[in-house]
Amino acid sequence: MLRRSLFTALAPLMVAGALIGISSPAQAATATDAARSAPPPAAGSPAITVRRASTEQILAMAAQGKGQLITLGAKASPGQDARDAVAAPAASVVCVLSVGIPYGGGAYNHPVYVTAEVDCNNYLDFATLTVELFHGNDAVGTNYGAFVNVAEFDVTAASAGCQDGIYYGAAFGTITLNGQSDSNSYVGLPLNMGCAPPPPPPPAPLTVGPVSNQQSLDTNHINLQMTATGGTAPYTWSATARPTGLSINASTGLITGITRQTGWYPVVVTAVDAAGRSASTQFTWVVKHDGCARC
Repeated sequence: MLRRSLFTALAPLMVAGALIGISSPAQAATATDAARSAPPPAAGSPAITVRRASTEQILAMAAQGKGQLITLGAKASPGQDARDAVAAPAASVVCVLSVGIPYGGGAYNHPVYVTAEVDCNNYLDFATLTVELFHGNDAVGTNYGAFVNVAEFDVTAASAGCQDGIYYGAAFGTITLNGQSDSNSYVGLPLNMGCAPPPPPPPAPLTVGPVSNQQSLDTNHINLQMTATGGTAPYTWSATARPTGLSINASTGLITGITRQTGWYPVVVTAVDAAGRSASTQFTWVVKHDGCARC
């Protein structure tokens, strides 16, 4: 547990060295491997595989800085040829732990993935692999897998979404064979990832301003301006059950005219916005008779 905690604490510091020599995200992206196209596996899913890497392939990956060795077995004896000792450890199992370049993302709320992989030249009794995805110094995704009878296994971690900035992965693997265990950690190359901005928030709900009940005489000149808020302008206006002699401007929402017939009118004014959303308000309009039209 102490070693695991130390690995997590040191991972953000280790990436500073990995950044050296990368001139652009595009250059870093060319180093990605088969993990880029691998779909995220279920957490902790056992995997049985028949693929084994050769000792030469494993040592070449480590020599090229593409991973860290994990070995099991006797160390090279003092009497062993020095060239053999350099070429390969005298181990019953030689594995290489590697971490791919982050992939995915590129758009708002699209997850970013990173895959860690262990390749061995022989089968293991048991193995575990933990991979963490970092955005800057913050761990934004983690995953863990436990495996039996495998020579190759991988685990993918994912973030909840995508943010602009540097992403990289870090992994910690443990292998066990015939009661012996060994472990190592590795930090992968970073990638400066751009993500699309979040979509604009939806417009506020469309509402038509309330209007108090109206009263007028049957000879009044009317100018009543209707208002709306929210939605997407422009608005298209209409009114039903309006007093005789009145009309509403479909573009401005202004009710004009001369009230000419007495009565009680249940007016309903409706606005429809550019997206087709509608809202209405209702009020009563009472038109009374002018008892002295010429006074």
